[in-house]
Amino acid sequence: MDSTCRKSRDRISNLPDAVLCHIISFLPTKFAVGTSVLSKRWRHLWASIPDLDFDDELLLDRDEPVGDSGRSILFKNFVDTVLLHGSRSCIRKFRLKCSDYELDSSVNSWICTVLERNVRELDLYFDLLSVEFSTDDSAQRLLSSCPVLEELVIERWRLDEQWVFNVSAPTLKSLQIYFSVDGLACIAEQEDELMVEMGNEQLVAPQVGPEDESEGEAEDEPEEQKYKLVVDAPNLEYLSITDFVSEDYLMSNLSSLVKAYVNVGPTIRGFDDQILYRGRIFELLRGISVVKHLSLSGETLHSLSRMLCGYVLPAFPNMTRLELEFDYGYGLEFLTEFLDMSPNLEILILDNVNKDECEVDEWASPLKVPTCLELHLKEVEIKKFDGLDFELGAIDFLLKNARVLKKMGIDCRDWRDGQEFCACEKLSGFTRASRSCEFTVLCHCGGICLLS
Repeated sequence: MDSTCRKSRDRISNLPDAVLCHIISFLPTKFAVGTSVLSKRWRHLWASIPDLDFDDELLLDRDEPVGDSGRSILFKNFVDTVLLHGSRSCIRKFRLKCSDYELDSSVNSWICTVLERNVRELDLYFDLLSVEFSTDDSAQRLLSSCPVLEELVIERWRLDEQWVFNVSAPTLKSLQIYFSVDGLACIAEQEDELMVEMGNEQLVAPQVGPEDESEGEAEDEPEEQKYKLVVDAPNLEYLSITDFVSEDYLMSNLSSLVKAYVNVGPTIRGFDDQILYRGRIFELLRGISVVKHLSLSGETLHSLSRMLCGYVLPAFPNMTRLELEFDYGYGLEFLTEFLDMSPNLEILILDNVNKDECEVDEWASPLKVPTCLELHLKEVEIKKFDGLDFELGAIDFLLKNARVLKKMGIDCRDWRDGQEFCACEKLSGFTRASRSCEFTVLCHCGGICLLS
């Protein structure tokens, strides 16, 4: 009886090695290695797991009475031991989270080691103070060492001498970029305040970036360098960009792009040249114009608003889904521009954020009805509807001209200054070009109003 119970308690150890390795591969490597003390059966299993996950914060207890140098040595020895004694010839996933500045050279060695073992997924998280790109092609040299790279996330939290950030990867399918630094969140607000205070006078913003040379030396310097983002990825399907650093974009060979999210605005060095920083957004949109699903943030449209400056939106011949955020109503004038340039659009989502100080008074209908409204637009969703004149004008225009519209949904739960009105009464009077359109309104009380 006792013998039977003992055997039943250790059923896991009787599983095949491949199954056990798969199980412990979900653990951080610290705990995976720790299973070696369970029994002789488990002693060497960790050496065969294909996924490695190292975290210096997890491995080392900061409360232990060990100096910083001692912690660095312990972590370095642990990673070295695992990489040296592992029996794996191919590493499926390598994750490294390290905030220790003293391990720069070791980090480089570890990355080279896993690249030599044909790592399939590389997840690196560093305190950026500990990572320095010496030349513009440093990042690209790292990426070129990953011949099967499919997913890449890049976060940049401080300025450095990497003026051109080049992402050229033929196998890349998903790219997420987050370039931002402290203090950028209020740049757009500062711009509006200065425009009001200074009227039409030229705006000159304080420069935020690498330390300036002395005034006397600056006169002899060549033209100021600009932060630039270059993306060349013929198999890229998903692109997400949140960027308040780059001042120029070069997007090429994005023929496979399906979904894109763009959140860009005034750059790190301010808004002294409004035309140029808005122009760079047009160039970015031109580079991703093959996209099928596009989402633009309120910050992006706010930056474009009121300053066309001769720039023309590119055509989006493949786009079937468009989501636009309107920040304080800015950018609404681009709605008809996007409709004009998206002849095959089927789904439109509008989200009006930050309406408490809305700067747009009324909707201006275009002289020509966009092609997509007459032939393809099937679904419209209006988020955070508040009953403002420009919102009502836009809805009226869409209903009056969308001939094949199947569904329009309006969320009016977000009221302006507590004002309540019967949205259904106002909206029900609008003419509809599509007789088969299902028109629903989600009211502030939580009820759903179906307009016939």
